[in-house]
Amino acid sequence: MKRPNPTFLQKAPKIHSSRRKRTLAIVLIALGVTMVLMFFRKVSYDGQTYAKMFPDLVGAAQRETTTYEEYRRPVHTTTESTTESTTEETTTFLAPSFAPTSATTSETPSTVTQNNSPDPILENPSYTFKKATWHQTATYQKRAVLLDNLREKVKAVDEEEKYMRICFEFVSLEHGDSIGYRNLEPVLPSGAYAIPIELVWYDQYAQGKQDLAGVSTYQRSSKGAYSASYIGHTFKYGKQFFHRNALNYAISKNDSIALNFIIDSMDGMDKIIPEINKISGYVSYDSKILYQDYRSRRYKAPARTSCFDMAEYLRYLYNGYINSPDIYQRIINDMYYNESVSPLKASFAQDTPILHIQGRNLDMGAYMECAIIDCEEPIAIVVYVEASSEEYANSVMQTIGRYTAEFVRSCYM
Repeated sequence: MKRPNPTFLQKAPKIHSSRRKRTLAIVLIALGVTMVLMFFRKVSYDGQTYAKMFPDLVGAAQRETTTYEEYRRPVHTTTESTTESTTEETTTFLAPSFAPTSATTSETPSTVTQNNSPDPILENPSYTFKKATWHQTATYQKRAVLLDNLREKVKAVDEEEKYMRICFEFVSLEHGDSIGYRNLEPVLPSGAYAIPIELVWYDQYAQGKQDLAGVSTYQRSSKGAYSASYIGHTFKYGKQFFHRNALNYAISKNDSIALNFIIDSMDGMDKIIPEINKISGYVSYDSKILYQDYRSRRYKAPARTSCFDMAEYLRYLYNGYINSPDIYQRIINDMYYNESVSPLKASFAQDTPILHIQGRNLDMGAYMECAIIDCEEPIAIVVYVEASSEEYANSVMQTIGRYTAEFVRSCYM
């Protein structure tokens, strides 16, 4: 038998040790590279998360003044502080849905000398509801069955759309019957909450406590979403507004600066909310109710209401208009002449009048449509959708609107 090379036997432990060290070095290098990649990925993720939570603060250190862009209809933002289980929202002023932008400026797009006196009050032609020409053929029993079917259809849409939260309320302003789906859950109304705020204002106007010719002044300290405000993009500080024009802008242009003029004229939301709750307050705007949004995030925050409450405000408005048109005609007009197009328009027959207001909060993925529709019978609809995009939300609203139109039509066939 051939003897092993003694030199090899002497070198074998060294070779074995060298190989082990080389293998260990390769493993350590690979581990180090992996940790570095994970670190940069974590930093990138945290940066994206921060940008989503605080969009107004990203790049703020490089901004000296506000750059004005073309005026767009407002969508409202919300500032959040997050814990592991529950998100609590904070705000710096009285109307939580309307968060001020992080930077403001005294400059405006216009370089023309501004007349700071209030612009004249100009009213649109009054909208009048159609006289009843349809004869209902459905019995009350059949109508009740059809209403239940409507609710089941909305439920089916909600169950089919896994990454949405849908709430709905229907009210017949002619017959008084109603149906809802998840209609008592907390929802974020954003600009749509101008309806109950203005109802309180006009009730005070009827009592002689408010004046259409009252004046508010646009100042640096004015509250509201400047980046998406008609007033913020059109006028310089110092401009005055009659309260009637501010009331109009708050609904027809969804202008939160104008709405805050109205809020301030009634001494703030602390005084307004109790009056709103007298109309309906199942979910009070100042309460903090725990709920879960479409992303399964838990929230406990004010500035919420319910679809049931919003529909009750529309019912209150319609009944007030029928009994006291001289008081409530202006809100009816402002909803009818709203500058935005309702996603429900495509669901009903052509030229069906839709009096509406929208609520939009892109950061929260929250979209609300509140409408009085003058079809075969006057009805009120509140549709609330939480979704990843406005397009998805509008599509669902159109579907629910179509089901509602089919229900009404079935009662008159």
